[in-house]
Amino acid sequence: MLADEPNGQNEAGPRILVVDDNDDNRYTLTLYLDLEGYANVKTAADGEQAITLLGQSSFDLLLLDVMMPNVDGYAVLTWLKGQPRLRDLPVIMISALNEVNSVVRCIELGAVDYLTKPFNPVLLKARLGSSLEKKRLQDELRFHLGRLEYELEHARQLQLGMVPSVFPPPTPDRPIATFASMVPAHEVGGDLYDFFDLDDGTICFLVGDVSGKGMPAALFMARAKSLIRIVTELIDGTAGPAEIIARVNRDLCQNNSEMMFVTLFFGMLNQRTGSLKFCNAGHNLPYLLIGDTIRPVEDIKGPVLGVRPNAHYQTGHLTMAPATTIYLYTDGVTEAMNEKDELFSEERLESVLRDVPGADCTEVINAVTTSVRNFAGNAQQADDITMMAIRRL
Repeated sequence: MLADEPNGQNEAGPRILVVDDNDDNRYTLTLYLDLEGYANVKTAADGEQAITLLGQSSFDLLLLDVMMPNVDGYAVLTWLKGQPRLRDLPVIMISALNEVNSVVRCIELGAVDYLTKPFNPVLLKARLGSSLEKKRLQDELRFHLGRLEYELEHARQLQLGMVPSVFPPPTPDRPIATFASMVPAHEVGGDLYDFFDLDDGTICFLVGDVSGKGMPAALFMARAKSLIRIVTELIDGTAGPAEIIARVNRDLCQNNSEMMFVTLFFGMLNQRTGSLKFCNAGHNLPYLLIGDTIRPVEDIKGPVLGVRPNAHYQTGHLTMAPATTIYLYTDGVTEAMNEKDELFSEERLESVLRDVPGADCTEVINAVTTSVRNFAGNAQQADDITMMAIRRL
């Protein structure tokens, strides 16, 4: 839901709450505030009344006495710190005390300023104006941050909707199992994956990683993914992965003033024969899982996409025998870090893959996901994590 409009300064003026157990002090403060044009003022005779009013209504500024019976100003400040809605409410302490320890304690508890009684009207006017202006700016910032979070969340949902989320079950006519996952490090990311069938029964699949993070990377990702589908479906059926990727690369190099690039592994699998043609454009080496053995697909590796329009690519060939799985991933897996700044590494990934011999695609990816999550612990995810597994049955 979109954040509310900033309303720190409404038509009736800033909302101010004056809290003091002395009737004369409350009267003097409210009179002065009225003379200065602050008409939207409420009062409370003690801390307990103040907490009740703060819980019921919104205010832009709190003028708070320190020494009061029952619930004093320190207690009110402590209560405010535990209320997410009121945590940023500016509080000016007003007290007859002029001790440094009292000032320090109030500031530590969240007060923005401190004035002593009898207060100086000129100084109070300046402090009021300064505190209310900060509150207004905070409200505007909070509104715009909420609006940005709202838009980024919708962008995230749109991005996740661009990659396949339904994985067709294998059939006698299509004995191929597929599963993939993508976990952006932020609201939107630059990883991509896709798979689709051609008219001749060839299954095309890809996993890629765009340079950078955030919205620019996500838009470049969408462009790259769309180009691969379009070029693959429109180009001559005899063209191999290298020709397709070369064409996509030329298109990505156009109007790329930000010099963004994408690493990519693109494969074309004949589901009947298990013949796999592929092109690796600067991407992490996939793994073939055959029983309890694994081996990286090291045949060829070309330059990244989006940098040199005349870059040359090669097509690699291998055969996936029945019960063989190809596992693809982005470097968010191997470069995931724990709280000791250690990398998950290729060695740990290979160990996990060896521990799931004969597993189906979903189990393979879930095993790696769990291992990475356990390794990272409470460390913040720094990069997008994307994986795909394709198994010939």
